[in-house]
Amino acid sequence: MLELLRERNFRLLWIGQLCSQFGDRLTQLVLIGLAATHASGSTFTLAKVMVMTSLPALLLGPFAGVYVDRWDRKRTMIACDLVRVGGILALPWAAAAGRIPFYLDIFLIFSVGSFFVPARLATIPDIAPSDQLGKANALFTTSGMIGSALILLVGALLVERFGAARTSWLNGLAYAASALAIAPLRNRAARPAASEEAPPDRIAVEIGEGIRQLWLHDNTRRIVALLALLVGGAGASMVVGAVMVQSALHSVTKDIGFLSLWFGIGIFLGTLAHGKYGTHWPKRRALGTAFLGCGFSVWLFIAAVLALKSGVSASFSTGMLGFFVAPVGIVTNTLVHEAHPERLQGRIFSSLGVVFNLSLILSMLAAGWLTDRGGRGLLLGLIGAAFAAAGAALLAKRAKP
Repeated sequence: MLELLRERNFRLLWIGQLCSQFGDRLTQLVLIGLAATHASGSTFTLAKVMVMTSLPALLLGPFAGVYVDRWDRKRTMIACDLVRVGGILALPWAAAAGRIPFYLDIFLIFSVGSFFVPARLATIPDIAPSDQLGKANALFTTSGMIGSALILLVGALLVERFGAARTSWLNGLAYAASALAIAPLRNRAARPAASEEAPPDRIAVEIGEGIRQLWLHDNTRRIVALLALLVGGAGASMVVGAVMVQSALHSVTKDIGFLSLWFGIGIFLGTLAHGKYGTHWPKRRALGTAFLGCGFSVWLFIAAVLALKSGVSASFSTGMLGFFVAPVGIVTNTLVHEAHPERLQGRIFSSLGVVFNLSLILSMLAAGWLTDRGGRGLLLGLIGAAFAAAGAALLAKRAKP
């Protein structure tokens, strides 16, 4: 991996990713801080803010990858970063101006992000040798996983110390630094000829085909149901848990940053443990154990925050949750690879992305609306019970999926 970083183009893209990732994570924390400033203690307000970060991926995600393949990828990434600089700097003004300007600004920032990510991922094969792609993706994934956890902690402390409005200036600088790092990159990939590009009506047909394929295979239908449950529970837990932490531990973003760090550590350790031991298990057993562990972790989190009011106990339960979440993505991706031919997998994963974001949006809105009327701990307890019940049901069936 270190040899790859000696290659100029790869090093520039990697640095650009770190800067952009710092901006992404800091944006999330700035939004939490602004939501707390303008509507302290309102779970529904935070839910609506978080929905606006996911809605662009739901609406634009299936189309973004198609058009990124038609455009110059380096210019696309630079344009996305520059637009995000302006959007981030305008956030404090938009939040003070009212809900509609605030939500529109958030939608703009995350809309261009929907194009930046596939452009960056598609650039990796252009700049890394074909026999080094595995190492290249491992480096991006590992550094991204560790970086996200650390960035969330640093960003949370910055927002807590300087406030969301002042931190937004540093946030804009992160995206500007990403654009500067990517600008000297020399892209070796040739752009497709116009005659080779798919017409717009064909794009819609291919997206529809991917959605239909989700229901044609028994394994894929089960995957959709399990992931909808996991992502829906995660979305509800995210907004409810954030407000619970703010109320019980008396901080805006500091404790959320520490919990995010431990969640990232848990995912990292869970990924390593599954790679070492879990790959030898039947997939149903691995998924059942993971969901059962997620349920118990959520119950421990409730006890840590509401009963003990302990940041240490909350960190342990959050790390434990990350540990059990990690195998779910690995196993479900493997099942998709096994169930569908390679020519359909891009559309299948794109369609799964629609399911993810739709579940996320609906669960966050529902959880925010319900818990503003009381019962945050009760709702999280029910989510934990749903995870545990799904895990127990998977373990009770002996037949392999």
